[in-house]
Amino acid sequence: MPTLPGSTQADAHVEVSQGLLRGTELGETGGAFLGVPFAAAPMGERRWRYPAPQEPWEGTRDAVAFAPACMQGSYMTDWYADVIGDFGGEPETAAKPVSESEDCLYLNVWSPDLQPDTPLPVMVWIHGGGYSGGWTYEPNYIGDALSERGVIVVSIAYRLGPFGYLGPDSTGNFGLMDQIVALEWVQENIGSFGGDANNVTLFGESAGAASIGTLIVTPKAAGLFQKAIHQSGGFEFIEPSTNRDIAPAFETLTAALAPLDPATVSASDLLETSQSVLSGHWFTPVADGALLPDRPDNLLARGDVNAVDLMIGTNSDEWLMSLDMSDLDEQIADWGHRAPGATEMISALVQEAGIAGALDRLETAHQMRCPGARLAGAMNAAGKQVYMYRFSRVRASEMGARIGSYHGAEIPYVFNTHDDWLPTDAVDTELTDLMMQAWVEFARSGDPSRSQDWPEYGSSGSLIELGDQITVSKPIDRALCDHLGRIEAE
Repeated sequence: MPTLPGSTQADAHVEVSQGLLRGTELGETGGAFLGVPFAAAPMGERRWRYPAPQEPWEGTRDAVAFAPACMQGSYMTDWYADVIGDFGGEPETAAKPVSESEDCLYLNVWSPDLQPDTPLPVMVWIHGGGYSGGWTYEPNYIGDALSERGVIVVSIAYRLGPFGYLGPDSTGNFGLMDQIVALEWVQENIGSFGGDANNVTLFGESAGAASIGTLIVTPKAAGLFQKAIHQSGGFEFIEPSTNRDIAPAFETLTAALAPLDPATVSASDLLETSQSVLSGHWFTPVADGALLPDRPDNLLARGDVNAVDLMIGTNSDEWLMSLDMSDLDEQIADWGHRAPGATEMISALVQEAGIAGALDRLETAHQMRCPGARLAGAMNAAGKQVYMYRFSRVRASEMGARIGSYHGAEIPYVFNTHDDWLPTDAVDTELTDLMMQAWVEFARSGDPSRSQDWPEYGSSGSLIELGDQITVSKPIDRALCDHLGRIEAE
C-alpha cells in the first residue's frame, strides 16, 4: 500500500450508499478513504457504455490503498521523468501508477473531520493528462495537506484515450460521463464524510480544467457543483469535436485489430494498437447531440451554461517547455500566415521576448488565455463572480530560468506537495500558504479576496499575479485575442 502522508494507522469508518468503508484516520477527527468505487467496472460488455451503478457490498470494504489507474500509456511518467531530469533529479524516480486496469472508476476522499458541527466545503479534483493519461494519486495530487485547511478533498478517475473518448456507432464521451457519475456519487455520499453536497467546487488543471469547462456546458452536470477553479485550460472551446470526427478513428482502430473484435480484445492490445495507429488523434469530449448537445464553443457563445462562480487562470510560460526548438523561424512565420492581422504584434513579441518567448506567448494565448477569457465573460454575464489569476513564479534554478512558469507549475503550491527535486525556498513556502488559503476560501465562500486583496474580474477588469510578489494587474494579450479569435472561427 502506498504511504499515506499525515496519517496514523488507526481505522476510520463511514457508511455510504453501497455499504461500510474502512479508511485510515487523519489527525484526531478525520479520515482518508482511498480506492472507493463510484461505478461498476466498465469491462466486458460494459466497455464503451455509460458507467453502471456500483452494486452494494457485504460487510466492510477496505479503502486504505489506491485503486488501479485507468488504462494509459507512459505519457505522464515520461513527462515527470523529463522534468525531474531537467531539474537535476533522478528520472527513474518518476511517478508511475500502482497498476492499470479497465476497472478504474474509483475516487479518493480526504476529510479533516468526519463529524463536523457544520458540513464542510467539498473540493473535487479532476486530473489532467491530455485525456489520455494521468491518475488520481499522482504525487502532486495527494489531498491531506489541503484538507487540513478545513475542506474535504476528493480526487476522481475517468476513462482515458480510446476507452473514454472513442466507441462504436460514433459514440464517445464515456470519460465525461464517468466524471458526471462521480459527481453524482459525491452528491449522494459526501455527507457521510462530513461534507456539504450544496457547496461543491470542481478544480483541475490542463485536461482537468478543460473537463470542467465542458461540464459547465453539459446539461446533465447541472446542479452537481456550485463553483469551479479552472487552471490552465480553455482549449476545450477552440478544438471542439463532433461524433463525426471519431467515426473514422474508430474505423482505423477496428481495421488494425482485425480479425479481433475491438469490443472483446484485451485492454492492453486495444491500448497498444490505438497508440500505434491513432498516434495523432486528439481524444476529447465530442458534441454527440445527446450528452453534449452542441460544440462547447457554440454552447458557451449562446450562454447555454451551468452558471457557477469561477476562479480561472494560466501560468506565464505554459508552452515554453514544449516548443520544438529545431524550427523556431518556421513556426513564427506560420503564425504570421495564420494571423495576418497580428503581424505587428507578433514582431513586437519577438523583439520583446525572442522567437521562443513569442511562440510561447502566442500558443498560451491561443490555447488558454483567450478562450479562458470568454469563459470568464460568460460566467459574469450569467451573474456569477469571477476571479482571475496569472501564476508567474519561477523556481530559483538554472532550469527554472530556462522553462519559466511552466504548464503545471502551480499544482504543488495548491496541494503543498513540492517534490524533493524541485528547488523550494522561503518565497515558495509563503506563496504556497497564500494560494492554499485562497483556493480554500473560494471553495468555502466563492470569494478568495477574504484571504488577500483579489479584485473580482467582472467589476474591475483586473487579476491577481501570483509570483515573487503578489500584485494586482490587468490581463495581457486582449488585443492579440481579437485576432486569434478569427483563427478559431475559420
